[in-house]
Amino acid sequence: MNISVVSYLNSAPLVYGVTHSGLFDHSVILPDVPARGAARLSAGEADLALVPVGAFPRHGEVEWISDYCIGVEGPVRTVCLFSDCPPDEIRRVWLDSHSRTSVELIRILARESWHRDWEFLPGSEGFEDWVISGQDAAVCIGDKVFKVEKKHPYKLDLAEEWKRFTGLPFVFAAWATKKHSDPELIERLNEAQKFGITAIPQIAREWSKNLYLPEAEVLGYLMNNISYNFTPEKHQGLNLFHSYLNATRQS
Repeated sequence: MNISVVSYLNSAPLVYGVTHSGLFDHSVILPDVPARGAARLSAGEADLALVPVGAFPRHGEVEWISDYCIGVEGPVRTVCLFSDCPPDEIRRVWLDSHSRTSVELIRILARESWHRDWEFLPGSEGFEDWVISGQDAAVCIGDKVFKVEKKHPYKLDLAEEWKRFTGLPFVFAAWATKKHSDPELIERLNEAQKFGITAIPQIAREWSKNLYLPEAEVLGYLMNNISYNFTPEKHQGLNLFHSYLNATRQS
């Protein structure tokens, strides 16, 4: 089995469970950015993938499996809109290419919640280092945010804004397959996720060195910002997000 995983801090406990629990030792693990994992799944290069939910908005495109996801009940911290000017003065927004979910989320919030008619532009690798100035803002995701957030005075946390707008939590990524999943696979995956989540203190120690952040800060992020249980409320949030995407495509 080929399994595509997301190589970010927020996914680390779920990935750790797959790679260290012993339940998938005969599988090939493919570390990817979120958009690449979705492409692999679509092309049949991956049998199972932890993918951004915005990549597959139509019902039946994939089967969402597992009792775990990368979700948030409030601020996520690592998916944000950064600017040097107040939000009502923004004219253009540069978009992080690593995750389609975040790109679609900012468009929905701008249109439905903030009623902003911004110009959206695609960001290239390293764009966060040069595009944010004047009335140009940027949506940044993942571990780069720990660096970007120290440089700019204005930040809108997209998960927090979604919760304010809808009253529901948000799901950024979940496990998906295009093949019929058997109960044994789902049970193994759930057990692996439990294993990874119990290892969060150890994961925080390791990642704090990689990110040059205090261990307590990394641990707080994994314990307080990210919410891994795929609850009924998160399913509601996911369904609402997909309904917005599908409505936009049909209009």
